[in-house]
Amino acid sequence: MKKIYLSFAFILSSIFHIFAQSYELPDTVKVIENANKVLISRSADTTLIEVETEKDYGKDLFSYSVTVDDSEDIGSDDSFDFEIPFGIGKKSSSSRRRLQTSYFVMGNVYIGQRFNYSDKGNVKNSYEVGVRNLIGIRWSYGNYCPSFSIGLGYGAQRYSAHKGFMYVKEGSNLFLVPAGDGVEVKSTDLQVFTFQIPLLFTIPMGRTVEFVVGAVGCFNTYARASSELKIDSSKYKTTYKGLQQRLLTAELTASLGVCNILGVYASWSPMTLFQSPYGPQLKSWSIGATINF
Repeated sequence: MKKIYLSFAFILSSIFHIFAQSYELPDTVKVIENANKVLISRSADTTLIEVETEKDYGKDLFSYSVTVDDSEDIGSDDSFDFEIPFGIGKKSSSSRRRLQTSYFVMGNVYIGQRFNYSDKGNVKNSYEVGVRNLIGIRWSYGNYCPSFSIGLGYGAQRYSAHKGFMYVKEGSNLFLVPAGDGVEVKSTDLQVFTFQIPLLFTIPMGRTVEFVVGAVGCFNTYARASSELKIDSSKYKTTYKGLQQRLLTAELTASLGVCNILGVYASWSPMTLFQSPYGPQLKSWSIGATINF
């Protein structure tokens, strides 16, 4: 008699299983009594649910599978496997963050002091100013996650001469020479204007502080040297254009910003501004402040 009951139960279970797989709607609620263990597994787009129940004649197994269309993917991992014994309350989940792309404008205005070294001669320490990112694009996996960005910026550098010296151009070469007797130098400086392509890696340090490090490609598109002179009671101004500055230089930069508003930065320019013999063999580094938007 017991074998007959077991056989009958097995047949009913098989029929119910086939019927459930063939006709049960995805949103149907299935109530299973005396459940002992639930096993949920996923492979690709198919999810399989298996429920082990206690019966008078032993244990029974109910299974249900469903396949989700690719268009309904919400970013979960391709596979997961976990087991939930009833009465323990164990839970497990898995998710995958997607790469996010964002655009920004007018980011990171900077102003700083530039310190010259390596054949600086009679060139004084001067200043620089610019916008590191007029426009830019950033990639990250979400808020407060590290991000990488590339942008387009614009900047200007000024290299002033010590008192009594003036810039003079002979052919294609630019020199700093002392002014002659009776000549008073009111001001003299070399200005370089650059387009910048910053490649920056941003590391959040909490919710309010960000550390940024990266490299900046500088296209030195225009430069001019000018001096204002006074001879006797007359004033003169000389301006030299068409200088042979390097078209492309590179800088390394790092900054620390607070609350995405204010920060400090440091940059190092390991390349000379002029190739020999076209001008002073200047190299420089700078420190300053940033305003972030």
